[in-house]
Amino acid sequence: MDTNIIKKEKRIMVVEDDRNINKLISYNLSRNGFTAESVYDGFQAQDKLSRETFDIVVLDIMLPGIDGFHICKSIKENPAAFKTFVVMVSARAESQDKIYGNLVGADCYLTKPFSVTKLMDIIRELSVIRDREYQVHTDPLMQKHIREKGN
Repeated sequence: MDTNIIKKEKRIMVVEDDRNINKLISYNLSRNGFTAESVYDGFQAQDKLSRETFDIVVLDIMLPGIDGFHICKSIKENPAAFKTFVVMVSARAESQDKIYGNLVGADCYLTKPFSVTKLMDIIRELSVIRDREYQVHTDPLMQKHIREKGN
């Protein structure tokens, strides 16, 4: 791993109506150095996403109110939030559910029961990608190099 990459604190929203699973995910995110915010239904998620930005959203599909597919689609269609990574976690394990998740913009799809270790590995990988993107957009030398390449 490149040690010169600037690391920005990551905000992760956990959208899961099962309070025990939500707490488990949030606890592990906090233990791994992430800022986790929990919501328990689709309406809360949509409201929070309309007012705030997150680096990653861990998103259940079967939620009270608005389902995870619609939330994911609205994230990816929003110019202010489309770069938000979406990790879907669901008991829906059919291939058509995974395909539809991909079509609406999910970056990853895990079926329940899932390994928390696997989820944390995915979150860390997405976090590294976000750090690299942040580096490109904030480093003056990188910006100069990009401008020179464009000429």
